[in-house]
Amino acid sequence: MQLRTRMAPWLWLTPAGALLIPFFVIPVLITARNSVYRDDPMGFLVPAFSFASYARVLSDSYYLGVFGNTLVAAAIVSSITLVVAYPFAWLLARSSGSSRGFLLWVVYLPIYVSVIMRVFGWMVVIADSGMLNQALMKIGLINHPVRMINEISGMIIGMIHRYLPLMILPLMTSLQKVDDSILRASSNLGGGQWFTWWRVVMPISLPGAVAGTQLVFAGVLSDYVIPTLLGTTKFQLLAPAIYYEATTNAAWALSGAMATIVIVAVAAFLITANLILKRVAPWASV
Repeated sequence: MQLRTRMAPWLWLTPAGALLIPFFVIPVLITARNSVYRDDPMGFLVPAFSFASYARVLSDSYYLGVFGNTLVAAAIVSSITLVVAYPFAWLLARSSGSSRGFLLWVVYLPIYVSVIMRVFGWMVVIADSGMLNQALMKIGLINHPVRMINEISGMIIGMIHRYLPLMILPLMTSLQKVDDSILRASSNLGGGQWFTWWRVVMPISLPGAVAGTQLVFAGVLSDYVIPTLLGTTKFQLLAPAIYYEATTNAAWALSGAMATIVIVAVAAFLITANLILKRVAPWASV
């Protein structure tokens, strides 16, 4: 009986493990193995234990610039989505009935649509002759179209739209824990709306904010579609650069090193964010 009790949690994890191990762990291990191999000029991957690819990535100004661009884009998108998501998540957490169902539908609907279709939609909106430029010119804010496609601004807009639901949902879950009695107590003790928000609501919602930031940050680091279709080669990001090295230059070891560094960076960010959360907000857990 005790053996069955101890084995039960592991049995529940079996389906997830059956998907995680062959489709995530094994590809990651293969990528890490390739990263310590050597690229042959003829386009072959030569088995040879070497950190030459890592040394090249970490010493070349081009690759360092790509990493810097990606980190900047991830920080910008994470910050903007966090600010935009808070009021919407708060509205979701305080709503109920049909209004809550409608708001959840608004959040989930973009997830159901292919990211490529969403990018094509943004192309229609932000094109030089698109809806946004036409509207701004009609109301007199601009005299000529503002170029956003294949620019940093268009890429950031597309990423914010793609990853905003990933910020809203964890925030909503945390904000639902804010009890009305706590808000009334703060008000009865003389706390205004802003005081209650900063000293009561924000601390309780920190786990959701950290979880949402982790999801968005990691998503931007690995995004390939939006930087390729909406971005610019003047501001190269990691995923397109890795794809280019692997397919065009046949530099599998180099691309493997870049991908491994990304995985390590994401893992380090997740661990660091959780450690900071435990120190800053010990009552919270992610």
